[in-house]
Amino acid sequence: MKLPVPAKSSAYASASLGRTGGARTGGAGRKVLVWLSLTSLLLLLLPRPGRGQALVDAGSLPLLARTVLPPPDSLLLLTVQARRVGISTYAQRTALLGTVQLSKRQQVRYRLLSEWIYDSRGEPPFVREDYAADALHTVDLGGGWRTGQFIRYEQSRANATRTGLWLARFGYQQALPRLLPTQATDSLSVMRLIGFGGAVQDARNGRQDIGVAYGVDFSTLAFLRGAAAPPLALRLLGTRAQLGPRVWQRLLAEGYYEHTFDEYSSGTLRGTYRAHRAEDYVPGNVQRIQSDTLAGQLTWAYRLSDKVSFRSVNALALPSRAFEYRRLGPEADTLQNLGYRQRELDTRQELRLGSQKVQAVLAFGYRERNRAYNLENNRSLTPTLYEAALARERIKDINERTTQWQSELTWLPASRHALSLIGGAQLLRVTAPSRDNQQDRDEAQHQLRMTWTGRWRGNFRTSLALASEYRQFVFIRAALSAENYTDRLLHWEPGFTWAPGKFSIRSTYHLWVSYQVRDRASEQLRNRASRVLEQQQNLTYQLTPRLLATVDYARRENRVGLLRWPAFKESPLDTTITHDLRGGLRYGWTGRRRPVASASSLRLGYRFLEQRTHSRAALVQDAGTSLIYLRALTRQQGPDVTYERRAGSLAFSASLWLQELRTLSRYRPGTGSFVGTSYTPDDLTRTTHDLYPYFEVALAWRLRQW
Repeated sequence: MKLPVPAKSSAYASASLGRTGGARTGGAGRKVLVWLSLTSLLLLLLPRPGRGQALVDAGSLPLLARTVLPPPDSLLLLTVQARRVGISTYAQRTALLGTVQLSKRQQVRYRLLSEWIYDSRGEPPFVREDYAADALHTVDLGGGWRTGQFIRYEQSRANATRTGLWLARFGYQQALPRLLPTQATDSLSVMRLIGFGGAVQDARNGRQDIGVAYGVDFSTLAFLRGAAAPPLALRLLGTRAQLGPRVWQRLLAEGYYEHTFDEYSSGTLRGTYRAHRAEDYVPGNVQRIQSDTLAGQLTWAYRLSDKVSFRSVNALALPSRAFEYRRLGPEADTLQNLGYRQRELDTRQELRLGSQKVQAVLAFGYRERNRAYNLENNRSLTPTLYEAALARERIKDINERTTQWQSELTWLPASRHALSLIGGAQLLRVTAPSRDNQQDRDEAQHQLRMTWTGRWRGNFRTSLALASEYRQFVFIRAALSAENYTDRLLHWEPGFTWAPGKFSIRSTYHLWVSYQVRDRASEQLRNRASRVLEQQQNLTYQLTPRLLATVDYARRENRVGLLRWPAFKESPLDTTITHDLRGGLRYGWTGRRRPVASASSLRLGYRFLEQRTHSRAALVQDAGTSLIYLRALTRQQGPDVTYERRAGSLAFSASLWLQELRTLSRYRPGTGSFVGTSYTPDDLTRTTHDLYPYFEVALAWRLRQW
């Protein structure tokens, strides 16, 4: 690794000026030279930068990182998050991360984590109760050699599992110019090698296993075409843990290379191989899940002219998965080994046109996924039984092919206005080789969207979007042809924003309708019409430089009805209307006390949330079940307060919503019967009136900094 270039130092620059001045500087120039010599000697004696972190980060460095990671920006960081999720559910997450610099060559990084999900109505109450702690100790031995140790402990009390790990680590890092004389002028290329081994303990399912764990991690970055060009990146990682009868194993090999052919074209090549073996206990057996994936990606970009460019992305993946079982004892019955192999092909061709007034994109995509299941005769079945079991497994074989066209056109008729047009077409074809699999189908989708945006005087902006979609869902086999349908959708989205000064308003609307029509005449009672209207209003007013008033309102209305398509009429079935209104005052202030400045804010407001539903249901009585028209109301309202503070390395926020919850329902008797959601008279007369404080607290505090 090279020392810093002297010309970039201000001290060296001062020395150069002194020497250039010759006799005019006299003793001052000689003092600068002496100071320069002492500085150079000090740089030689100091440890070389970056080596202390190589062992720590070699297993998590990005594949394209050009240098080692910088040191952490804090020595101790505390983060706490706690909130009420539901009526009886609470969640919290706490993390403590720190670094201790024992000496110039030794460092310890540690983490303490805890995460809970608590349900006061549950038995047991903790849905999740996890704890974890780890520490990494590193020592720089000099000459590119490093050593260290890693300790980790995890416990999940809700799942009754515990895991402990200790690893000794030994690593080496060296610049490639020392290994490759042809790269003598290269100061960025580097090679890293880490080996580790130790003991691991795992307790779960009433069993406790102790074993060994070991592995190796090799990575390199080679700037073969200079520092300005992307490097060649290679990585090889292998780990293995033996836990009694179980084995956990992982292998990762990946590489990346980018090459610029000339000023018009460039290409990238990426290859990856992953193999993961995980084993766990199942009744009487050890289950092995083997996941292997071989993948590659080739990208090519070509610039036809200053305004036209072409890009091609092609990827191939060959994943496979196997489920295998081993008996824990001779009396246990083994399970059937099975698995599948898959092939995924994905390609995208893209043509772009860009000018001052017009921008256009035309893209073609094709994706293919084929999956084939297989069966291993590990239970010594007779040929007849094995062929029957294999035929049942191969019923799940499936092939999917997706073809997609996309186009986008943006036109700027004036400096303040823009018009964009987006169109797309997609066809998904699913085929199953087995005659017993009825999932053969075609899904076609066509969509067109036009958006206009404009800016006017007085900070007034408007937007309008119109869109339409046409979908077809067709099953090929006659057994499921009753599910075939056609869906037509229309969208209308206007909106505006106005901010003349202290006052600002933002308003958006979205109305979309859907008409789903079944193909079969016998299935017309399943036709549905759906209309959804959403609107949002956001108003703010700056009363004083420190006081801000805000009002937010959101409304959503969803109506679903029975559609009679030939007559284009509908009968209402369900309606849901939601109102959400928030209003408040936010007061902010800053503090200038030393040593750090602070900024705080306090918001006081009120929130009102209401949901009304109109639907059909069944009333269960002694005389039988009858149709009713049900109206249900859920209302949540109450004051809310939020406090936020930022002071140097401290960020704290807390909010409280004192929510009053009320639920009630009314109904009107109908004629006839109904099959669906049913209620008793006691259910419909029952009301709810409770008070729930919903809170959320978040803290991020850098207790000590560099």
